Amino acid sequence: MAVFGAVISYFMQCLAFILLRRRLPNIARPYRSPVGVWGAAVAGAIALVALISLFLNAAYRPGVVGTLIYFLIGIAYFAVAGRHKLVLSPEEEFALSQGQYGVNLEQEGYGAVSVTEIATEDTSTRSP
Repeated sequence: MAVFGAVISYFMQCLAFILLRRRLPNIARPYRSPVGVWGAAVAGAIALVALISLFLNAAYRPGVVGTLIYFLIGIAYFAVAGRHKLVLSPEEEFALSQGQYGVNLEQEGYGAVSVTEIATEDTSTRSP
């Protein structure tokens, strides 16, 4: 069950890395991956193969299916109730503002903006 969650998490991290590189290519980053997008794509593909292989092994299938059901119940709860209680982390605020403030998260205004303020800003005036 731990591998099931870890493999999903790893795939999602690879996907997020690729999307962030494509959507915000010019933001300042504290670390640059030496293998870039193709490395994340290969790692994501390996994670997907590992996830699929969990379902192919009959000995693991009951535990994996049970974990999948538990995971889906958690997603349903979040869709109904949990999403109304969210608080943005500085990283999420950085992503939603598309790097508007820079890289010093604590010193440049992060932590004071709500989701509704970012969502209602006119994105046409921002620089790429």
